[in-house]
Amino acid sequence: MLARTDSRARALVLLLFLSLIAAAIGGRLAWWHVLEHDRLAAMAAQQLAQNQEIPAERGVIRDARGQLLATSVQVFSVYATPPEVRDAQEEATILASLLHIPKDQLVARLSGGRAWVWLQRRVEPVISDTIRALELPGIGLLPETRRVYPTAGVAPGSTLAAQLIGYVNLDGTGHYGVEGARNALLAGSPGHVVAEEDIAGRQIANSVQLSQQAVNGSDLRLTIDSGVQHILESQMYDTFTRNHARGATGIVMDVHTGAILAMATFPSYDANRYASANPSLYDNPAVARPYEPGSVMKAFTIAAALDAGAITTRTKVVDHNNLRIAGVLIQNADRFDHPWGHGAITPQQVLQLSNNNGAAKIGLKLGGERLYQAFRRFGFGQPTGIDITGEVGGTVWNPRSRNASGDLTTAQNAFGQGLTVTAVQLVAGYAAIANGGTMVTPHVIAGWTDGSGTFHPTRLPTGERVMRPETSAAVMKLLLGAIDGGIAKGAQVPGYSIAGKTGTAEIAGPVKVRDASGKVVTRNRYIAGWIDSSFIGVYPASRPQLVTLILLHRPATWGRYVMSQRPEVVFHLLAPQILDYLAIPPDRRTAPVASR
Repeated sequence: MLARTDSRARALVLLLFLSLIAAAIGGRLAWWHVLEHDRLAAMAAQQLAQNQEIPAERGVIRDARGQLLATSVQVFSVYATPPEVRDAQEEATILASLLHIPKDQLVARLSGGRAWVWLQRRVEPVISDTIRALELPGIGLLPETRRVYPTAGVAPGSTLAAQLIGYVNLDGTGHYGVEGARNALLAGSPGHVVAEEDIAGRQIANSVQLSQQAVNGSDLRLTIDSGVQHILESQMYDTFTRNHARGATGIVMDVHTGAILAMATFPSYDANRYASANPSLYDNPAVARPYEPGSVMKAFTIAAALDAGAITTRTKVVDHNNLRIAGVLIQNADRFDHPWGHGAITPQQVLQLSNNNGAAKIGLKLGGERLYQAFRRFGFGQPTGIDITGEVGGTVWNPRSRNASGDLTTAQNAFGQGLTVTAVQLVAGYAAIANGGTMVTPHVIAGWTDGSGTFHPTRLPTGERVMRPETSAAVMKLLLGAIDGGIAKGAQVPGYSIAGKTGTAEIAGPVKVRDASGKVVTRNRYIAGWIDSSFIGVYPASRPQLVTLILLHRPATWGRYVMSQRPEVVFHLLAPQILDYLAIPPDRRTAPVASR
């Protein structure tokens, strides 16, 4: 009886145990099938799905007249699946000459342990066609897009406006210029396709689903006119080579809107082959290189003093060519011809003679704080907000600041020494002088077109008035006199009135000197012969439309800064071509040709 009872008890316990296990399993199955069904189904789908990105088409870039400046074309990239490569040595030998990659590097890639590897991205069509015809085991081609800049620049091995436009790298990201500044707008956003696979990794028929539609990038229209750009590049490249300069920058801008019609910088590069260019060429010197401007700043000093009522156009200051402040002697550029100065001179003569002593005394008469504030209103010491990458603000010192030297800083500011500006800041400042006293925002993007074909013009901030209209008119008259009766007569253009100013500033560089202890150290010092030479002109002066800057960085000089071709002469050659191209009529009578 006892044994039989024990057997029943054990059977009962076992049955109870099995029932609990079955209930647990059933409960778990119910949990999975009912409560967790949706989540587990999604996980299973993800495990059996292949997510493929669909790249968006990058928007094109056109000039103001619709000419194509940047677009994208389909090319092929070369890849390898090493497990399928039959003879790495032989295939590497064949590919080395086509891809210009050392054979040993190709052997390492083709015989490596990876399942898949790039060999070269975005090859030329002739190369991809050849590789396709060879049918090498384990070597394949994938379609991609490559950014193309179809318009050649003037300089050999360059594309038009390369530093203004920028480039797109292998990963499709825009860098520098417009490509970098508006990368998100141009690039759009990729789409995604999901396809289910079986456990062997094979795609299941009719399983492809579009999970996200690609949104193509927007097209950009620039303010750049390719015709004006070509004219400017031709003239700037010519003077760049004639003067054996380290750099040259030219800008043509509308004085009323701030729209830049052309911006040329040298040396330049080919944006189609950016990887082979020196990376130092990617930055745009027109916005990224601050420099001491020299005498072109005298117009702003006189404008500020006139607007504040500190002087009139008839005010005279005395120039003895021996202004000494804080132990520093300030002299004029023509000190060798006029060692005792020019005596009592007016603001008109200050500009005509490009007189340092006269400009310094006008700045001191206005006062350092007011001159500094006026320069800030004209946009110096801060970015202009131009719509390309890399812009810097330059430096203007407040004479009262700890790093400044009081009246000496005021005097130096007044004639453009000891402060730094950019080329685009200068054209914006002169545009304000020309247009009646309102600052404009320099810009190169006219607007963008979305996927529906709607054009969206660039929204610009409202310009700030920085001087009275009558002050603007007075300064324009003085700048006109600076060309007609001053040292920059070489800028004159027959049939047109030109208002403008020259500027020459020494450049500091690293030199080795001995310190107080006799140790040789490196210090920044002005170096003889190193200069930035510039001319800025507004035309026609009677009804201003354009402002143009010509800037030469470290041209080869001899004697008293003599060079092969001065900036005002470059302007004299350039301006008639632009005026003729834009059909801007003359505003002056020209002498009639004598008849026989």
